[in-house]
Amino acid sequence: MINYSKTLLILLLLLSKPVFANTTDFDPKYLQALFNSYKRGQSYDYALQYKAEMEGDPYFDYMYGVSAIDTGHASEGTFALERVLLIFPDDQVARLELARGYFNLQEYALAGESFRVVLQTEPPAQVRDTAQAYLDKIRVSESRYRPTHSGFIELSLGNDDNVNAGVDENATFALAAFLNADSFGQDDVFSTLSGAWTYVHPFSPGWLVESTLSGNFRKNKELDQFDTTTGTLQLGVTHLQASNKYKAELITQQFQLDGNEYRSLNGLNLNWQYTLSERSSFNSSLQYAQLDYPDFSVKNSDLITLAINHTHAFSAYLQPVLFTTFSLGTEAAEDDTNPATQSETERDIISLRFGVVLSFTNTLALQTTIGTQNSEYAAAPALQPDTIREDDYSTADLNLIWAFARKWRMETRYSYTKNSSTDELRDYERNVFDITANYTF
Repeated sequence: MINYSKTLLILLLLLSKPVFANTTDFDPKYLQALFNSYKRGQSYDYALQYKAEMEGDPYFDYMYGVSAIDTGHASEGTFALERVLLIFPDDQVARLELARGYFNLQEYALAGESFRVVLQTEPPAQVRDTAQAYLDKIRVSESRYRPTHSGFIELSLGNDDNVNAGVDENATFALAAFLNADSFGQDDVFSTLSGAWTYVHPFSPGWLVESTLSGNFRKNKELDQFDTTTGTLQLGVTHLQASNKYKAELITQQFQLDGNEYRSLNGLNLNWQYTLSERSSFNSSLQYAQLDYPDFSVKNSDLITLAINHTHAFSAYLQPVLFTTFSLGTEAAEDDTNPATQSETERDIISLRFGVVLSFTNTLALQTTIGTQNSEYAAAPALQPDTIREDDYSTADLNLIWAFARKWRMETRYSYTKNSSTDELRDYERNVFDITANYTF
């Protein structure tokens, strides 16, 4: 009886198609043009006008369903795509989009089952990679219900034309007598080994304990006195509530230079993330850090930073994701009786950062970021006593990301930094190019 009813329904839908075509002003070519141009907001609005007449037509339902999911109407989209699969049960592209709709509705069991069905059909590489990526996201989302762990390890090779962030010889000719060889910018190739491991354990509905252990080791080929090692431990509690995510986290970090302890950091991070829509989110954080330099006590300080971030993903060509971050900070020297701390450590900070990610395919994306930071210090440096120190720090990054295999990606990155200061000894430029292989688990 069930099979007979389904067959009858399919026949009725197919027979109804020409009736719709004769009684509506609907233009399928116009809808398809909007859809293929990734004008998903416009294609959704246009399709919605004719939904009552055209629903049941699988070609209409597919474009309407995908457009609905892409514009934040996942419930409508899943219903439309379910109708498509009723007629074309072997259409794995439609099933993939349906699974994406289930994921957006947080129906992770249905989404996971649909993605696995798609993978069982040995689909094209692009479809397979998308399904695998969502299954990874589902695993992360499931951390709110059961203990999970994840991590990564990566290896980088590159060149740094100013390993020590030293000053330019030409720019500091007048002050050259005060400098040694290590004060000028030095070029070298380097390799970096990094990794992290995160464990998440839910202990009550909506409450999670999270811990992360991470490390980074950078080795320079010639200038081994500038080799660095960083180890970080983070332990926090997260509360999930509707569209809100709250997190309080303790952090401790050790930074070594040439195998010797250079700086320790202990602090507290408070974070609030609010999901505005399926494509837009707002994030704010308040961070406190106590910085201790065993051999450079003039830099011992307390640092407080407030940051606000907004991210929005557009349903347009190349699926651009835009993000911006604005932050304010203040750094107070531990020993405020030492005059040197006023120009070396005591400062107010303001920074702004913009970025965009463009996805050429499911496996190839380009990320570019620009940023600026201004630091106003409390006093003038000893060698320039007539001018209060002020630094402007600018950055620009370009990163090509290639997810060439499941759990593997390759990044080719170029970064430029420039620090302009009223203290000539702090002026420098830096260009870094590196290639990174990353494996996630």
